[in-house]
Amino acid sequence: MPLLGRVREIGVAERVIESRSVSACLFVGEPGSGKTALLREIARRHDTVAVSASPNERLWPLSGLSAVAAGLGAARGAAIDAVLTRGRDWPEHLLADELRRMLLLVVDEPELLVIDDLDEMDSASITVLSYVFGRLRGTGLSVVASVGALDGRHDFAGMIHERVGRLDFDETVEVARAVLGPVAVPAVLQIVAEETAGDPGILTRVRLTAPEAAGDEPLPVPLRLVDATGRRRRSVQAVADARAGAVLDLLSVGPVYGFEPLRATASELGVDIDGLIDAGLVAVHGELARIADPALRLRRHAALGLDERRRLHERAAGDHAARFPATYEWHRSFLDPTGDRRRLLVAAVDLADHGEPLAAVEFAERAIAGHLGVAERGRLLVELGEALVLQCQPVLGRHYLRRAGVLAEPVVRARAALGNLRAVAAVAHVVDDSVLREHDDVDPRSLERLLAENGRQHLLRADLPRTMDAVSLAIERGVAGRETALLARLVEEFGVDPVLPLTIDVGVGEAASGCSTSNEEGVMIVALALLREEYAEVRHRVRSMLDCSPRPAPLWRDYLLWLLLAAEVRAGDPVAAREAVAAWQHERVPGRTPDASTMMLFAGAAALDPLDGRADDLVRRGRELCRREGTPTLLPWFDTIDGGLALAEGRYDDAIAHLRAARDAAVYNDPSLLRVDADLVEALWLSGRRAEARRELTRFEEAAERYPRRWTALALARARAVCRSDADGEAAFREAEAVTRTDDAPAERRRLAASRERCLPAAERTPARVPARPAPRGRTLTPQEQEVVALVGQGLRNREIAAALYVSLRTVELRLTGIYRKLGVASRVHLVALLHGAPTA
Repeated sequence: MPLLGRVREIGVAERVIESRSVSACLFVGEPGSGKTALLREIARRHDTVAVSASPNERLWPLSGLSAVAAGLGAARGAAIDAVLTRGRDWPEHLLADELRRMLLLVVDEPELLVIDDLDEMDSASITVLSYVFGRLRGTGLSVVASVGALDGRHDFAGMIHERVGRLDFDETVEVARAVLGPVAVPAVLQIVAEETAGDPGILTRVRLTAPEAAGDEPLPVPLRLVDATGRRRRSVQAVADARAGAVLDLLSVGPVYGFEPLRATASELGVDIDGLIDAGLVAVHGELARIADPALRLRRHAALGLDERRRLHERAAGDHAARFPATYEWHRSFLDPTGDRRRLLVAAVDLADHGEPLAAVEFAERAIAGHLGVAERGRLLVELGEALVLQCQPVLGRHYLRRAGVLAEPVVRARAALGNLRAVAAVAHVVDDSVLREHDDVDPRSLERLLAENGRQHLLRADLPRTMDAVSLAIERGVAGRETALLARLVEEFGVDPVLPLTIDVGVGEAASGCSTSNEEGVMIVALALLREEYAEVRHRVRSMLDCSPRPAPLWRDYLLWLLLAAEVRAGDPVAAREAVAAWQHERVPGRTPDASTMMLFAGAAALDPLDGRADDLVRRGRELCRREGTPTLLPWFDTIDGGLALAEGRYDDAIAHLRAARDAAVYNDPSLLRVDADLVEALWLSGRRAEARRELTRFEEAAERYPRRWTALALARARAVCRSDADGEAAFREAEAVTRTDDAPAERRRLAASRERCLPAAERTPARVPARPAPRGRTLTPQEQEVVALVGQGLRNREIAAALYVSLRTVELRLTGIYRKLGVASRVHLVALLHGAPTA
């Protein structure tokens, strides 16, 4: 099987091989971490062999040097053999020095040496090679090697060290697909990825039948592990204290364990449970405990014999009989497989509701492997799927909604449809419109929720006609309520008159607290405030809803953080937008990728920031997502960003093409939504098409009169100044500056300053005011420099920045020097002014 994943580690090796200053890299990792496969892939890519050190040869002095000579080309191998022939009895330091001297004298093509388990060589070879590998410069030889754990002082200090960690989530899913075969469905791949925690040594031992991998039969929980020959492996990661190992074995037979019973059991064994928690071996959430590392749990469980597992299940069942009936039933199901499993499925729903999706999956799989009534099974699986979707686990949610089968009850069918609607939008980034044609027999409230959710998702993709279809259908079927009215009001804010007979009062100001409304209504109220440019209100409501007790489910937190990001991008503050991007990414569930609408906000945030050079790439990726998701309604927004970037770079014809395409494709009458008009006027003016520019200005003025907004007033002042610049010069821009307030968007102030610079000859400009400009292309800041700039923008001093980034004070000072040089600024005050778009002296 070809190597999957390890992109970062292979990149490190490639940089070392190509480097002129560093020639040796050491990958450090525990057994089973995939070091051997990694080194074999590196050797394959460079058409060489991987030398494997054998523990059996440790007693043969200098046997490792002989293996290295055999793994090298003729010239260098002969040089090492010659040194060994003459100096086998020499002291090791003389042998090492002579070997390095001989390698310097060899005239041959550059060569790569790959050594697996370097620390398994004999001690004499390790001493000699550690000296030589730290001094390879000028020899034409590069070395990539692997070792196990390095503790304290060691022999390989002269080599670059790179730890081989676990695979990330996407890499784990990719390897799981290769292990389980093409029949494996996404939900099963995700479960395997979560259960194995990216540990290659465990992941490659998972074995499922074809029906299990396809999701047609329940999964064996804990997962079935075998070795390469099909026999169950008995080895397990050692724990220094055998009594602590007994506690971990007890935990390994179940997904969760009651914390108080566990404490009592550990006390009987003489084990300090708090010590296991502090060591990171045991995790506690509320009243439940578990082994913190799922891969360690699988290792320990696979090493237990059948009789030992049965004994541990009996002990665990006794511990949970009084206070934890669901966990009791879990362990009883292994002792009596014919028992009723309903309580297990109820527990799965409860665990999912409380943010324990992995434990919920195990309880669910164990439940559906036994006896359950059809109707009750379907209802509970719908509840489980719904809960998992709300926990931002849409793949798992869809999996259990599908397994619910044919549902007889209309209310349960409506709940399943709502869960599927949200899950499809999160997984496939498309909107399921089947709810517009089905579910006639459900109650009015359930039907309105379905139609409102469908409309919200289309609105998120700027698809107003389909949003209106959902609103019109709710009215036609007589189920329109507060959510439908809020949705219609949102459409009106886009400058589209729905002409609908809705009389429900949905004033934004009537809900004083974010906790006093439902999540669905709260999200739409925040969106309404966003469209009205009430950015302070958006921030207040989002924070209020996020701080509610109990906290909103991750799905709603995701929606709220998306709206906060949209508000900061539209408010035009690059620092706040960057922080909002970081907040959204912090909540992101592994494996979930941004859709086109989120990529649009990322691109908008990058375009705001003069220190961020990723806007072009984000726009390109966003356009590709639009194509794949079938959301052409978002393309005008990407055209607007592209047009603004082209204008800033002086590519006026490109700017006109993008901005005209954006305006022609959009269906919005309010110019403050797409925000294209002022840039289009300026691009036409600067390209010499001044009559067209004036016509566009007249059109902009008429639209601004119909739809007055704060952004529109600022943009219109800028466009008027551009069109007056040939006659009134500096005075035109001074009048535009007079329109701005201190609380206006930093981006708009920066755009006005840039327009002034572009439109006025240098002789007419007031030299005391220098507008902030984006960093020149090709001189963008490194990620490390961007971190420093972000902390400077937050007001931190150099020493505080050093502490926050875990670097020295000197490193911060050097990075700031490079930042000043790249951006053409002279001081910290100048940098902060540039960052916030203020005029700098």
